[in-house]
Amino acid sequence: MIKLLDRYFAWQVLQGFLGVTVVLLLIFVSNRLVRYLASAAAGELPGDAIITLIGLKAITYLILLLPLGLYLAVLLALGRMYRDSEMAALAACGVGLGRLYVPVMGIGVPLALAVGWLSLYGVPWTAQAEQRVLERAEQNLEVTGVRAGRFREGNGGSYVIYAEDIAEDQESMSNVFIRVQLETRQALLSAERAELYEAADGERYLMLRDGYRYEGVPGAEAVRMIRFERHGMRLERPASRSRAIKRSARPTSELWASESAGDAAELQWRLAVPLSVLVLGTLALPVGRSRPRQGRYGRLFVAILLYIGYVNLLAVAQEWTENGVIPPVLGLWWVHGLMLAIAATLLVRYLGTGWPTGRLGGEAGTAQQERRQP
Repeated sequence: MIKLLDRYFAWQVLQGFLGVTVVLLLIFVSNRLVRYLASAAAGELPGDAIITLIGLKAITYLILLLPLGLYLAVLLALGRMYRDSEMAALAACGVGLGRLYVPVMGIGVPLALAVGWLSLYGVPWTAQAEQRVLERAEQNLEVTGVRAGRFREGNGGSYVIYAEDIAEDQESMSNVFIRVQLETRQALLSAERAELYEAADGERYLMLRDGYRYEGVPGAEAVRMIRFERHGMRLERPASRSRAIKRSARPTSELWASESAGDAAELQWRLAVPLSVLVLGTLALPVGRSRPRQGRYGRLFVAILLYIGYVNLLAVAQEWTENGVIPPVLGLWWVHGLMLAIAATLLVRYLGTGWPTGRLGGEAGTAQQERRQP
């Protein structure tokens, strides 16, 4: 019976875990996608970089959402069993709440190991890849950042491009206007259409077709006009600017070897993610305990408040460690200890001395009291 119970509860948790995690991931990714699309519409981000950035953000979000997904899944599964009086029936058979730690940790321990690997190695990799994509997008923004009906400066303001219409592939434009600042004069170019292409040497060019070129000194009467069928314009690549690698993008091995308080805080944050799987799994059972027929979501509000407090305390502890307010030896560890202490207090309160096996104590007593009620 016990093994059957373990499989039954584990299956209930897994179903909820997959559903909750997917829904939360879609919400976070959709929100980030809207922000990226707004940046692309404003000409601040090339459109071809959005898919890559969304994929990288999805990995980061998934790592952070897996502990929450397990936490909510246990709460929902436990709430349903209390609502349907299944927990009361188990208590009458001598099986209490503590017994459910076996299937919960059967899921939580492998999940914590997987999340730990992703947090220690996947997070810095995605952060490095995101930084490279953003730097490359910034360098290419002069070309891919052009938007229909908007003026776009390029190469530090040395030229301005305007296109009335741009094809979806971002490689052809119509009704194009360009102002080029030369050493002592200006050049104005207008063309019916233009095409972007990249030469074999990596240089980028804008090929204007069927248009005019006006060249002269502003305010002077003499203006030179040339009609052309084709006119090539080389687009200068911006100077490459090397950025400092963010701490979140640094390899875990470097953080281990560093004596900096900031590096210690980042390392402990990466370790906190897999630890939170076990902490939240431990906390979910006593927090999710409710009366029969109370409802599936009876304790969900309290559970969410505890989760918000847990995450916020981790963020505060990380900042304190980074700023030297608390020593790295204390770091984020006290937050995990606090949440485990809360879980232990609730377990002792609800289950009494029988909580390790769950065969006696508060759970069975509660079931007997409820059966005596008229």
